[in-house]
Amino acid sequence: MLKLMVVEDEKTIREGIISTIDWDVHNIKISAEASNGEEALNLMESIKPDIILTDIQMPKMSGLTFIELAKENGFSFEAIILTGYEDFNYAKHSILLNVFDYILKPAQPTEILNAVLKAKQKLEQKKWMDEQLNLLEHYTDKSICLDKVETLTKWFHFQEGSQFGNRVEIIPKLKMKINNNQPLHVGMVWLTPQQKDQYIIDDYELLKFTCMNIAAETLSAYYNNKLEVIFDQNALVWVGNINDSHHPNKLKKFLDQLVENFQIYLKLPIYIGVGDPKESITEIHKSYLEAQHVLDEQYYHQENNFFFHKKENDPVEKQILHDKELAILEDEIISHMYNKQYDSALDKLESWLSYLEEKTFYHKEQVNLKAFTLIVEMQKFVQGNTLTKIEWEVDLINWIEQMPSMRTFDDMSSILKKIFQNVFDILTAEKSIHRTVQRAQTIIEERYNGNLSLESVANEVFVSSAYLSSLFKQELGVNFLDYLHQYRISQAKVLLTKNYKVYEVANKIGYNDERHFSSTFKKWTGITPSQFQKKTKIAK
Repeated sequence: MLKLMVVEDEKTIREGIISTIDWDVHNIKISAEASNGEEALNLMESIKPDIILTDIQMPKMSGLTFIELAKENGFSFEAIILTGYEDFNYAKHSILLNVFDYILKPAQPTEILNAVLKAKQKLEQKKWMDEQLNLLEHYTDKSICLDKVETLTKWFHFQEGSQFGNRVEIIPKLKMKINNNQPLHVGMVWLTPQQKDQYIIDDYELLKFTCMNIAAETLSAYYNNKLEVIFDQNALVWVGNINDSHHPNKLKKFLDQLVENFQIYLKLPIYIGVGDPKESITEIHKSYLEAQHVLDEQYYHQENNFFFHKKENDPVEKQILHDKELAILEDEIISHMYNKQYDSALDKLESWLSYLEEKTFYHKEQVNLKAFTLIVEMQKFVQGNTLTKIEWEVDLINWIEQMPSMRTFDDMSSILKKIFQNVFDILTAEKSIHRTVQRAQTIIEERYNGNLSLESVANEVFVSSAYLSSLFKQELGVNFLDYLHQYRISQAKVLLTKNYKVYEVANKIGYNDERHFSSTFKKWTGITPSQFQKKTKIAK
């Protein structure tokens, strides 16, 4: 069990922290309690706590002085500050001491528990990563491993040929765990890219080694240890022997566990494609291509984490450039644009997106390229509009640059609609807005942090919700709910620059759920609230 020390001079608070939370359930033991920093420091040698929860202002020795001296004496722990003093100097000093979290009194037991559990998770991850690093440092068969990776990579990408030798003979020479006596298939894991500062591991080689270990340990039982896992470019790929009882439904529970393990240990969301079984090692390049292709389904179905190859999902020969129905919709979008019928252009854009998602299965690169050509048409229109000069915002440029590499249809769709709405907002800025919409905007600006809905605002401006919705789309080129979200996000940006925590900002602007706020913020800005805060701090 992890050891927790509670340091608090107020006895009732200290006892409350210890007694109101069932620490044993979370595998945490209250190893010591102290009424001041001096007393706590004297206990450090005998207790050696993993986590310390401490007040700041205490007699004899403050919590911050205690943390500083404990670290100077070589003790390693995660510290959480609990204090009623909301003072920047304390927070600043805490940062310098690498304090894990900073909680203001009065704090609810759930808030204290959540902070301790997050510290516990960080310690467990560090311990596990130290084990991975130790494994990598003591890995002895590095030369064989490199030969194995090089050989399997060739087998994945090329058919059997004399230039690569006899595969059946090579398998035992390289001490591969797979054999040619049972069917094999290939699985592929795509790791969702993260911002560099979000990676738990900075060393890319250690990251790859850890990913391979997680996959091997999670899947070995299903394949009876007849499994090889390698990195092929930026994808994690495995090939394994399967027995007669193989069925996708049986494999699914192992893949569910693989998704969970990547999230727990590396904070990495992953997507998995699985190819069909092949009778011989000479055909695994076909299973590899199937896994690679079926993984592209994630572009349209990001709610799923893994995909199995099916014959009906084989590549569509039809090219997107030859799609006449799509071309007609694009012509209508452009026509409405030049006729300044912006609400109609947005409606047609919705139809264009719905058609692609529901009636086609074009490769993501084709779809992203098509979306990019629409943006180019938009830029041409803007440049040719002599009445209005548009200054392209930084966010807008970032979105345009991201478009060709969008991994999911929803991401592409969100960015494309946002670009069009931004431009149309600017083009209609000088236009007189209907008084009903103006009154609705005033209500949103005054009470955006409350429980607003289309129906409640429509009642206040004495029109039906359907009419108000239609007016918003007609006058502003955006529906009511999207306008409300955008206004809230604009206010969130201001609050995030003032060092509020993300959950505090969410509550202040009308979102009860922090996750909903974070996903909405990313939808309209392209980055998470935490990333926005980091960027603004760097800019300062």
